Amino acid sequence: MIAVVFAILNADITTVNVALVTLGKDLHADLGDLQWGLNSYMLAFAALIVAAGRVADVFGRRRCLLAGAILFAVASLLCGIASTLSVLVIGRVLQGAAGALMVPAGMAIISNAYGGEQRALALGTLVGVSGVAQSMGPLLGGFLTAEVSWRWVFLMNLPLVAVIMIVAVRSIQESHAENASHRIDIIGVIILAAALTSLLLGLNAAQNPDKDQMVALALSLVLFVILIFVERRTDNAILEGKLLRLPSFLCSCVASFLLGFVFFLFLFITAVYLQERLGYNALTAGIALAPLSLVLAVTGVMSGRLTSRFPLTTLLIISCVSLASGLAILSFMPASYGYIGMVLPFLLIAAGVGPGFTLLNTAGLAAISAERSGQATGMIYMFRFAGGAIGVSAASALHSAIFRHQLVFRLSETPLSFAQQKLLEQPGAAERIRQIDSGLLASQVKQVRQAFYESFAAAFTGTLRLNVIVPIAIAILTMILMMRKKEGTKQTPSMDAGANADL
Repeated sequence: MIAVVFAILNADITTVNVALVTLGKDLHADLGDLQWGLNSYMLAFAALIVAAGRVADVFGRRRCLLAGAILFAVASLLCGIASTLSVLVIGRVLQGAAGALMVPAGMAIISNAYGGEQRALALGTLVGVSGVAQSMGPLLGGFLTAEVSWRWVFLMNLPLVAVIMIVAVRSIQESHAENASHRIDIIGVIILAAALTSLLLGLNAAQNPDKDQMVALALSLVLFVILIFVERRTDNAILEGKLLRLPSFLCSCVASFLLGFVFFLFLFITAVYLQERLGYNALTAGIALAPLSLVLAVTGVMSGRLTSRFPLTTLLIISCVSLASGLAILSFMPASYGYIGMVLPFLLIAAGVGPGFTLLNTAGLAAISAERSGQATGMIYMFRFAGGAIGVSAASALHSAIFRHQLVFRLSETPLSFAQQKLLEQPGAAERIRQIDSGLLASQVKQVRQAFYESFAAAFTGTLRLNVIVPIAIAILTMILMMRKKEGTKQTPSMDAGANADL
């Protein structure tokens, strides 16, 4: 049953990715606004995951699992019936909050139910199920979007949640953490959520020259500084200072942030590119992304077992090289090669990201005692999904800026009005070009079409090219991480640690 929970939460990200373009058409949202369909979920998850783990310890794991399931069902229904993007975003925030409640509760239930080798096997099973769900997500989301409706990407969660609740009530015994502190860092959660939201709003505003994004970015910086000071003086802080002062754990958290940043950035703009530039529908885009997700899942599980044979540093650096190579190759791949030219880079990226998440968890948790592994895992998740939310916003901002610059340059002899340019930025713009064609000469129509496709391809490759440096930064952190091992740290069995890698 816990495996079903993890499968739903993993699939919920990848299923939504391929539905975004169609969703944007129905809700009249432009490409810049579609980012909120992803990062609102990750933002809520990142802000609440550590505090939610403590809530589960205090008030009961089964109780929190059931509460999270109910909230997730309500949120999924709200997303499924949403008539505006604002309503959808509210639903996604609630889904993220529900996920934050269910994940630590589910992991604690598994840890209490099994011991020794059985626990390792159970946690390893969660990784496998999560990976399969993640790999099937694009295909399932694409099928539902193309053949039924994007709304069923969310509504399909309702019967699954009903099964979870029935099994939880009948089969799971309530459990609490002995001597768990009842103090929950609510102030830290609020400040972190406000700081991340301000940062995302600032990045979003950067796409529109008529908005002053500096206010939001400055506010975000101030809030992050306040958060640091508040957390230093707070008991049971979501950013536990004692853990972050361990070099290995700190490097793992920062590297997880960077890996989340680059992976979710890549996933967002690739799903859009397949549909907007290559003309795929949601189902075809889902099929195109399925091999990437499958390799990501398989390599993620395998890497946890390889730590017993090869040095962790070596495996992490190989992962970083694979990721950087995939991004670099894809960023220089001519658009004329189509999907065939994207397959090899896709596989390289997946072979870097899958092991990367698992190995960074293993490295970070190796410095933590078993009693604090739950809190440490929650913090790593927090950094990963915070990085993912910021990465999606950065992808949207970079892509829009490059696209506009390229479009203006290529249409210097056929200037379009501001309204016509905005039309080209809407989801399904390839179809909407027809609305522009009617007022142009035949030669101008051809130029507009060519300029649009070339500008979109340039925005995609340019955004990726700017982020090739991120895996290099992760590799540097990896070397620092392994060179700064603390004496006396507890070595966590690789499978136990690796099993916490994915949702």
